[in-house]
Amino acid sequence: MIDPRIAERRRNVLERGARKGVRRALLLLVGVAMVAGLVWLLQSPVLSVNEIAILGSNRTDVVEAVTAAGLEEGTPLVLVRTEEIIGALEALPWIRSATAERMFPDRVEVRVEERVPVGWIWIGGSYLLVDDGGVVLEEASRSDPAFPVLQFPIERLQPGAAYSDQMVLGAIEFAAGGGGGVPGLELWQEGEEMWASVQGHRIRLGRPVDMAAKAAALNAVLTDGIPAASLINLIAPSRPAVTPINQPSS
Repeated sequence: MIDPRIAERRRNVLERGARKGVRRALLLLVGVAMVAGLVWLLQSPVLSVNEIAILGSNRTDVVEAVTAAGLEEGTPLVLVRTEEIIGALEALPWIRSATAERMFPDRVEVRVEERVPVGWIWIGGSYLLVDDGGVVLEEASRSDPAFPVLQFPIERLQPGAAYSDQMVLGAIEFAAGGGGGVPGLELWQEGEEMWASVQGHRIRLGRPVDMAAKAAALNAVLTDGIPAASLINLIAPSRPAVTPINQPSS
């Protein structure tokens, strides 16, 4: 026969174990409910995208790229993949850089920095607009006179690709350095040298070096005023030479 005191202790131990088991089960149920509630909240309309702000886009439509990356109204904010959005935007020819930020509870802010066009490259009857790094931005059937026209024996590239030819990059540097601020400027290659024309003047630029300095020198010469139809020698930009076009350049 079991001692009553021992039997009592056994009952107390069993009861304490049962109570602990119930508490653990309740805590587990509460935890599961909280997790389920959090998951529901994160994917509910309360924390879904209600506003998409796109800043800095002036020359290109980025909505299609943003949508293709999974960003649209109603998307749960936690499921917005900012890396994919940035990658999709920076793949566009006009976009130099991009950022995307989730802003709780319901906003996504996208910022882009667009490339700055500096000139047109004329190839086979059409024009390619390029930025200061030689990246092709778009193709057009006619040029905008606000930018200089570059005529070089080079291949046609698709928008988004970049030129690496040193003569072309030199012409682009000249345009970006201030030479492009002169309306009607055209640049081309003759042998190993670069030449240009503007306002009835011919400009000898020589090899594609010191192009920003040559652009500044051209602007200074034109500002000072020179005879019509002059030959401007800018091979040494610190010592520009101007002569009538029917006389040899110094």
